[in-house]
Amino acid sequence: MCNRVIWLLTLSFVSLFFSTFSFALDSLSETQLKQKGLEFVAAKNARQRLDSGVDDIDHYLSLLSANFIDEYVHYKVTFSADKAKLRARLLEKMKHQTLENQVQIQQMIVGPNVVVIKLVEKGRITPTGQSLPLDIDRLSVISLEFDKHGLINHIRRHGESL
Repeated sequence: MCNRVIWLLTLSFVSLFFSTFSFALDSLSETQLKQKGLEFVAAKNARQRLDSGVDDIDHYLSLLSANFIDEYVHYKVTFSADKAKLRARLLEKMKHQTLENQVQIQQMIVGPNVVVIKLVEKGRITPTGQSLPLDIDRLSVISLEFDKHGLINHIRRHGESL
């Protein structure tokens, strides 16, 4: 009985060690994560500018894994991976006349395969079907989780005015 307990404890320790070691091998470095966070913000900004094009949307989509999740925490809404639908939605948004747009990073923190970014977004758009422009001035927090290939597999949008 005692040998069996020792054997089970040893087996548990070894499996825990190798799973942790495996995770460490799959983790992106802090520098890589910061670069990926900057790249995401640049792509987000590029697809929301007045001169945005289909290439900007395609670049943004290239940062996402095939099975990404886009979660709006504040509104309790989650979208699952469907790049074709997201692309169509983003193309539809291009019909809004963007008068000005600016996205700035205020703060960025990184963890194991996670980047949390605090953003200030300012802009002015005229939504399709409306004649009056809409001012955008918001503070938002976005967390990005990355897979072992460095693609975003989970975006959590933690709401505005945090």
